[in-house]
Amino acid sequence: MDNLSPENQERSLLSEALAATTQFVVTHARLSLAFALVVSIGCVLLTVFRLEFKTDRADLIDPTAAFHKKWINYTESFGSSSDLVCVVEAENPESIKFVLRTLGQRIEKHPELFENPLYQINPGDLPSKGLQYLTPRQLQAGLDRLDEYGPIYRNGRWDLTQVDLLYDRLRYQIQSRSASYRGTERDQSLEPLFNHAAILTASMARYLSDQSDFQSPWPSIVAVNERMRERSREVIYLLNESGTMGFLKVFPVQQESGFDGATQAIEKMRTIIGEVAAENPEAKISLTGIPVLENDEMRKSQADMINASIISCFGVGLLLFIGFRGFRHPLLTLLMLAAGMAWAFGYTTLTIGHLNILSVSFAVILIGLGIDFGIHYLARYIELRHKGEELEPALLKTSRTVGTGIVAAALTTALAFYCAGLTPFLGIAELGFIGGGGIILCAIATFLVLPALLSQADKDVEVKQMPTPFQGKWLQKIIARFPRMVALGSLALVAFCATQLVQKTDKGWESRVVYDYNLLNLQAAGLESVEIQKRIFNDAHNSLLFAVSVADSPEEARELRKKFEALPSVHHVEELASRVPSHASRETNLLVQSFRAQLSHLPNETPQVRRLNPSVIGRKLEQFYVLLSSYQTPMAQKTARMLDQFLNRFESLTLSQQSRFLDEFQYRTTASLLGQFRAIRGASDSTPVRFADLPRSLTSRFVSAEGKWLIQIYPRDHIWEIEPLEEFVKEVRSVDPDVTGTPLQNFEAAQQIKISYKTASIYALAVICVVLLVDYLSRRHAMMALVPSTVLAICTWFILYNRGTPVSIEAAIGMFLVMCFGVAFVLERSSVFHMLLTMLPPVVGGLVMFGILAMTSIDLNPANLIVLPLILGIGVDDGVHVVHDFRMKKGPYKTSPSTINAIVMTSLTSMIGFGSMMVATHRGLYSVGLVLVIGVACCLFISLVTLPALLTWISNRAEAADSVSMDDSEERSSRRNKKRPNRDRMEAEAAA
Repeated sequence: MDNLSPENQERSLLSEALAATTQFVVTHARLSLAFALVVSIGCVLLTVFRLEFKTDRADLIDPTAAFHKKWINYTESFGSSSDLVCVVEAENPESIKFVLRTLGQRIEKHPELFENPLYQINPGDLPSKGLQYLTPRQLQAGLDRLDEYGPIYRNGRWDLTQVDLLYDRLRYQIQSRSASYRGTERDQSLEPLFNHAAILTASMARYLSDQSDFQSPWPSIVAVNERMRERSREVIYLLNESGTMGFLKVFPVQQESGFDGATQAIEKMRTIIGEVAAENPEAKISLTGIPVLENDEMRKSQADMINASIISCFGVGLLLFIGFRGFRHPLLTLLMLAAGMAWAFGYTTLTIGHLNILSVSFAVILIGLGIDFGIHYLARYIELRHKGEELEPALLKTSRTVGTGIVAAALTTALAFYCAGLTPFLGIAELGFIGGGGIILCAIATFLVLPALLSQADKDVEVKQMPTPFQGKWLQKIIARFPRMVALGSLALVAFCATQLVQKTDKGWESRVVYDYNLLNLQAAGLESVEIQKRIFNDAHNSLLFAVSVADSPEEARELRKKFEALPSVHHVEELASRVPSHASRETNLLVQSFRAQLSHLPNETPQVRRLNPSVIGRKLEQFYVLLSSYQTPMAQKTARMLDQFLNRFESLTLSQQSRFLDEFQYRTTASLLGQFRAIRGASDSTPVRFADLPRSLTSRFVSAEGKWLIQIYPRDHIWEIEPLEEFVKEVRSVDPDVTGTPLQNFEAAQQIKISYKTASIYALAVICVVLLVDYLSRRHAMMALVPSTVLAICTWFILYNRGTPVSIEAAIGMFLVMCFGVAFVLERSSVFHMLLTMLPPVVGGLVMFGILAMTSIDLNPANLIVLPLILGIGVDDGVHVVHDFRMKKGPYKTSPSTINAIVMTSLTSMIGFGSMMVATHRGLYSVGLVLVIGVACCLFISLVTLPALLTWISNRAEAADSVSMDDSEERSSRRNKKRPNRDRMEAEAAA
């Protein structure tokens, strides 16, 4: 049986073109090699001097994307750097503050590496203008309360601050209001008096328990919230609520080019931290932040890749030497790969002009895929030499036979990569464009460089001196003897793996293969920057990730703050606009001046008042206790209980202890009221608050040169995980559709990556199917299948689009493929069948791979998704060579030794090359190596076991059918021959 269809015999143009190219290269071997060398050197020089490197993750995103434009607009106003965050941990807050000051002072000495350090906030002139932050109503209420103290600060009656007189006054006011009001009005009027009594009693009781802990017994005259109290302090440090963790934030100066990025700043920061930590052993100092996480990841992955590359080089080299059982031919293949790699770098420099942190991996990809072409070529060449072919005829025949398979495999793999160039994620698009071009160039090097090298290296080598590669004869024998058993057994294994992909849950059927969005899970285990980031979130309820919104005015910023704080997913909001008075100066100016005028004559020293008599105090407190006990309101009863407890403890003291306590408490009480008066006067500057009054450390971060005001929105949950991140993004966008920031960039990039790989997979499968149809169909039938289908698909899409029923690209591609396959099936059923068989390794191998991932709980992630196109390319490559080998043979199929050797070698080199990344501590790189080893092993199994078994089974059945048909034909011919003599005899008798 001839597996090569007659139509396929027509298609000799490609094979003859490859043979002619090989003939020219072999005839002018030295000229060809010199040309290849000159081009390679030129490409290397071009790369060294012109190729740029982009290290920012933002470079992976298309700048025209709507969400990224918002980020670009933000960075143009406020800068693109994220903070380095120094975390200081100690038991004593004062120790933390000292260490923060020391770190800050040393960092400020290196402005070439660090910008805008923030570890403390100096209020400047703001405390003197504090009253301007109150509303006019609050200021008026404060003036009314201040007027109640008029006799004290206006008339100098500081004796009214005596504790016994305070209780007398409170008792008088309670009795007076009780007589004046009834019912609810009485309770409402008495409540402030009960509150004042509670504050006074609590202060006395607290001071009696601990005389180092004095709490003012005076109610606040003006409504000052905690934020305003913080502003009134001399210096504010960035501490958590418990005071056990302090923070220093600083922007690193990024390097303009290369992969250093913020490395120099981070290295210097770690040096400073080491010095300060040695001087302050009681404090633990750590470094984290988005730049640190990214830098640690980059450096860890670079170190891991160096180790993996060393292991890969030795492993692949050793495998080639063992597989080809010699040194000369593997070395020639590596030289061919080196030329292809040099051309690929030159191509990248001329077309894209730069590499990013994703496309820099294209070199590793080309090493894994580009060498496959040389291995297939070399394996076929050595096989032909062992069959007695001379050097030049062997090279020409190799190009004619396996060359077409190499071209088909290169085109399908390259087009699969080029399909990634159509995706929205720029990092994947650039990688696809570079990878596709590199694959084509490595295939070209296979036909231009390798034959020339072989013609020179094997010029005087006898056939007996040629190495004998691995041929897999035992595998051939097993498949040849039991093809049906092998095919059914392997398909049963495939079916079992497929059943492991899904599981039934309460929500229905779900995939067991999980996609892990959390970028922290890609980092090396135990990395300091990751662990401290988790502690910051757990202990300080803070996050390194926050969204940012930009307002045009302080009023808009304050309004946005209120809306963001109302969101369930938001923990807190930071902005500077709240440090600017919310009311115009003209509305508060006179009220603020009134405070200053009334408090302009305060004494310089705390006034002395007469000493308190313990017995008098005790009697008056007893009377006040009896009065409070007669009221049933909760506050009155609570205050009565506190007073009773205080009296019991006070009476247990000696007379001298009572006197000393009362003297000290009275002095502190008078001083605290005077201090409150002075604080109000000190905050009563009516000069309007200016922008220059705000702390410089904050204005440089929260206000742009164009006058834009920044709002930072911090999440409540751990938004490295996709579910809380999705909720956070949805909620903040409901307030401000233009909100941006690292969380939103991560969210959108994650969505783009998934969409990109999905889109690229659909496009790649479509392109591969079309290329295989063109490869297997005759030229006439290929035109008949493709041209009408293309025209019909375009017309159908155009008609539906004009009718307002747009069809997705995926649906249009599906429609086109269905029509192509339908026409091709009618014209050449066998070619369509061969194309489907070619897709078995990538499709069925991928199915087995996902089943194994599900059974072993190996997750997909943004790092290891990159191996999917590699597995697709390797699987298609294997399938093309097996089916091409099948189509070129007659009779029952048996896989050629060179095909077995080439597929085993290409698969093992990929497994060793990429599997070497499993030594990495970076969990992302480890997962890349692990998934690729599993995927390539699955494709290898399908290519060398399942597919050959199916082809052998099919060819055996066809051969048997042909034999039966031939036997029937011979029997019918024999019968006809027997009947003819009988007819002749009868005719002769009739004539006689």
